[in-house]
Amino acid sequence: MKIRLLSAYSRVLSFVLIFLGFHSCSTVDPKVEYGTPSAKFIVKGKVESGDKEVSGLKVALGVINNGYDTGKVRYVDSVKTDVKGLFNVSIQDFPSSQKFVIKYEDIDGEKNGLLETVIDTVRFDNPSFTNGSGGWYVGETTKDLGTVKLNSSNPEK
Repeated sequence: MKIRLLSAYSRVLSFVLIFLGFHSCSTVDPKVEYGTPSAKFIVKGKVESGDKEVSGLKVALGVINNGYDTGKVRYVDSVKTDVKGLFNVSIQDFPSSQKFVIKYEDIDGEKNGLLETVIDTVRFDNPSFTNGSGGWYVGETTKDLGTVKLNSSNPEK
């Protein structure tokens, strides 16, 4: 008798646990997501020196570290300007007002003339984002810097 009672109890308990297991697999309830909201910040423009487009110039986009090594810049994306002097760099960060560092650096020597290295900031104040996925990715925003003029680093020319 005791074995029959334990067997029946075991079957009832198994049924309840199976029912609870299937119930927890419901697709009606929203899924839990872990992560941080993010957005893509795009900076584009054109680099000139005098009246000439500058190709082969390194343009780097970075963030200012506010933790360990406070004040140091960590460059995230860099590109070379194309033959028309155009560049397009991007960074993924928290979707709010942001300030990034942009660096223009002559890496080809005298090929396009010696140009000064310029470090500047790019601000995204109250940005609006497009093409978000509806999840943690909010979308992207673009800032066009227009034409950036660089001076020669050799004052004799």
